[in-house]
Amino acid sequence: MVLASALSLRRTALAALAAAALACAAPAGADAAQTIEVGRGGFVVGLGSLDIRKGATLADATRAFGRPSRVSPGEDVCVVRWSRLKLVTRFTSFGGVSDFCAQGFLQTAVTHSRRWRTWKGLRVGMPTSQVRERHPKARFRRGRWVLASQSVLGGSPSPTVEAMVRGGRVSGFSLWVGAAGD
Repeated sequence: MVLASALSLRRTALAALAAAALACAAPAGADAAQTIEVGRGGFVVGLGSLDIRKGATLADATRAFGRPSRVSPGEDVCVVRWSRLKLVTRFTSFGGVSDFCAQGFLQTAVTHSRRWRTWKGLRVGMPTSQVRERHPKARFRRGRWVLASQSVLGGSPSPTVEAMVRGGRVSGFSLWVGAAGD
């Protein structure tokens, strides 16, 4: 009886410790499904809990996704990776900024994680037959499925969300956010 009680207490303590560690490891929802949201004009407006409508800085992305795995400042760009989310982003600005990591805005993002889904439920790993079922207006162009596009000032539409494919399956999503001022 004493042995069973001690084992039960030990299991409870280990479960509590594991729950506490998980709660501290990443922001809420970081391991949950992340949705790519697109607005009426075809612009990307949300990336998981990151609201892009008014621009999105690296500080905003860090609040949404947790601490990045790698931040690589470069000439005219800051490349930021979240390995856990298989997410690579580029921050830049066309407004006279010199520190693109501190002052740049999200311009592009690429992910290869099954955690990400489109606003219509398409996920990495799904068969390409699901692309047209979930996004009936999608078109195949240059080896990718264009799921959303936008047109600025009546120009030709430019892709904003593309599904990359490999071996008959969706292998990732490429996003053009355009928050850097173009």
